[in-house]
Amino acid sequence: MRPRQLAPLFKEQEMGGLVYSGKFEEHINELYSPQNINKTAKKFKEYEKKNGAYAFGKFTKFLVPKKENWAGESGSTEGHDKWEKHSGAIPKAIRDKITEVIATNLRSPNPMPLVLKVGENVDGTHDLKVRIFAHNGHMHIGLHMLCPNSSLK
Repeated sequence: MRPRQLAPLFKEQEMGGLVYSGKFEEHINELYSPQNINKTAKKFKEYEKKNGAYAFGKFTKFLVPKKENWAGESGSTEGHDKWEKHSGAIPKAIRDKITEVIATNLRSPNPMPLVLKVGENVDGTHDLKVRIFAHNGHMHIGLHMLCPNSSLK
């Protein structure tokens, strides 16, 4: 009898068929960290002055323009080129919630650090979990983006 092969507990996750964890997730979390949130909020306000009101997906390439910062754990930067397509495939209700959370936070006089985690859902749907939590003396917003389970294809 052969031992059963299990997927690793912590593995690269996909959104819309491409990887958005790894270096991309780490880079986003660095930009929204307690040390950088005010600088990111300033960039956000500059972005809105130039481009109009924010909607999910539109600020990300402005904030993370370098393709190498989009690398997943495998090193692939494919997500950079297909970000608009993949972010647009997320259901409107979830995109609207992400827009509301990020825009409200970054427009506020005292924006909170944000932590992004991208993972797979248990089924074939997208989902978003939003949490407020304390960590190292700072309140944070947690966004846990759950993408369709790739093993159910």
